[in-house]
Amino acid sequence: MANAAPRGRGPRPPAATATAPDQDSEVASPSTASVTSRALALLGTFDSQHSVQTLSAMARRAGLPVATAHRLAGELVAWGGLEKRRGEYRVGQRIWRLGLLAPAQQNIAEVAAPFMQDVLFVTQNVVNLFILDGHEVLLVERMSGTGAGSPFRRVGARLPLHASAAGKIMLAYGPEDLLASAVGELEPLTPRTITNARVLAAEIERVRSNGYATTDEEAGPDNYGLAVPVFLPNNQVAAALGIVTKSRPASLGAVVPVLKIAARGIARRLGTEQWPQ
Repeated sequence: MANAAPRGRGPRPPAATATAPDQDSEVASPSTASVTSRALALLGTFDSQHSVQTLSAMARRAGLPVATAHRLAGELVAWGGLEKRRGEYRVGQRIWRLGLLAPAQQNIAEVAAPFMQDVLFVTQNVVNLFILDGHEVLLVERMSGTGAGSPFRRVGARLPLHASAAGKIMLAYGPEDLLASAVGELEPLTPRTITNARVLAAEIERVRSNGYATTDEEAGPDNYGLAVPVFLPNNQVAAALGIVTKSRPASLGAVVPVLKIAARGIARRLGTEQWPQ
């Protein structure tokens, strides 16, 4: 009796220890897997015929209750996997950026390179290809010839959205909330950088109206940019294709049509090219 446990303090049953939760069991739990599968089912409702959908259409095609679809769609929008515009949803930029890492999508720069060479040959200007990377644009490819002058940026460089032609393209055609977040970060790179929210909003409206964006020494002195959007088949912007000049801006009438033709060629390849697995 001396070794008997005090009343109310008996040893814990072995079963309690066996069922104590740990990280592995939590990760593998059916409820977690169910949430994941439902979110993937929601994303899986998008295809070339259903690139823009209402919530009810997504729920119906995924076989989910509307309330569940609404909750998951909200989480996906917050994460960047979906975008919501005027009550309709489309695949978000974050999914696109992840797709660029997949072997089947092999590098947008590889697709764009021949078209960029054409632009370089015709315009004799440095040619750049940017993609959206958070609240900046990332230079993923650049073409420069002996007659085009030295480039301003190296591949891998980033520029703020409000100070670059490519960034203005993303503000005009990218996720709906991008402009709202950009106006809080209007840092001046030069005395000509737009730092007023109303001025920037008016500039972005002009970009949408014109179909191209320009900069006038806003990213650097003696630096004039011009860019057009590269759209996917679902009208989502994939990249911005542009040129940069020194001394004076490029001739819009001569260069914009060349850029738009090249952008359409890149878009066709991105939408139809069958990559080896």
